Amino acid sequence: MIFIMANIFWSLKKCGWIGMSNNQGRSNSRTNNINFSWALEESCCTGCAVCANVCPNNCIFMKYDDEGFLYPEIDIKKCTECGLCEKSCPAINNPVNDNFIEPEVYAAWSLDDEVRASSSSGGIFTELAHKVLDNGGFVSGARYKTNNLVEHCLINSREQLHELRQSKYVQSEIGLIFRDIKKLLEEDRTVMFTGTPCQSEGLMQFLNKKYDNLLLCDIVCHGVNSPMVYLKYFNGLEEEYKSKIKKINFRDKRNGWKDFGTSVVFDNGKEYFCSQKKEPFYRGFIKNLYLRPSCYNCQYKSFPRLSDITLADFWGINLIAENEIYKGVSLLLINSNKGKHYLEEISKYISKEQKTLKDATLKNPCILNSVTLNNKRELLFKALRKETDVVDIIQKIIDYD
Repeated sequence: MIFIMANIFWSLKKCGWIGMSNNQGRSNSRTNNINFSWALEESCCTGCAVCANVCPNNCIFMKYDDEGFLYPEIDIKKCTECGLCEKSCPAINNPVNDNFIEPEVYAAWSLDDEVRASSSSGGIFTELAHKVLDNGGFVSGARYKTNNLVEHCLINSREQLHELRQSKYVQSEIGLIFRDIKKLLEEDRTVMFTGTPCQSEGLMQFLNKKYDNLLLCDIVCHGVNSPMVYLKYFNGLEEEYKSKIKKINFRDKRNGWKDFGTSVVFDNGKEYFCSQKKEPFYRGFIKNLYLRPSCYNCQYKSFPRLSDITLADFWGINLIAENEIYKGVSLLLINSNKGKHYLEEISKYISKEQKTLKDATLKNPCILNSVTLNNKRELLFKALRKETDVVDIIQKIIDYD
């Protein structure tokens, strides 16, 4: 459940849990016995951190719960009950959206083989980022931290772009990046933001107005994995290989785009590689074993999408040469006139073919639908609290399932 400061009464039972702290230690997410005016279901909180970003008194901070997901907590001694967190929460507020009811759909890829090879799919994110960076703008996306978790950051050069490439199968920490983005936008700098649909909506709620100099991109999201499960898994690999991790690539295309695998390079020079069909962590992800609770009832699947451009893999694509499919094909949903403009801007750097929305959703059901809750999810987290061998737990549950 979610605990809200006194005297704020929200009319909709849609949000996440906000714990309350009196600076005498962290409240427990599921056993908090502090008095509260009323409670909301936690299953809609996406961890977008817009509440922490918008709070003028910095009394909202993000804390990990016992499943490893970030949720907001409030320091009630600092809270002035201004209500900005309520007004900005995307789970209970729907922004005005005049984007296309049905997007334009394209299969596309970069004409630069190096860009394409180093990208998860067809390299379109990189080409869009190049356009923004080359014109003096900034790009915000997810990068790995030193502890192998993921955070959102801002970059302003091509040399930094490699940090933001490739899919990262764990929820990123937004931190206070929304504040930095707003400052740049107010200075008339162009910013390209890429994140999950809930993160993109969180940014728009924080900004509270449209900016012509913001290119908003989201992804087709299956769901975000628990950072706790993620860390346990990769810490286990470090123990097995007796070395710290240097690089993680969930979408290694050495065997082609459709037959990608997970590769991990260690400081001692050793490498782990496993195909998607056998890789335990990836299999658990596809089986929806450790996704954030809100992902099972995602509110951000409908059209029109809030973003200007949606990026994804074009799974199920046909009528394209096999060698192109081997290298990777991006799915583009163009959701606005601004998105159309940027597609035209990069047109000489890419190859594209227009498709239908039916083509796009055939093998990408997460465009429209949330994933199904795995009935073994609770069993997995219960087992993880008692045991440390996450690989063994995942394997047993998947094999039993």
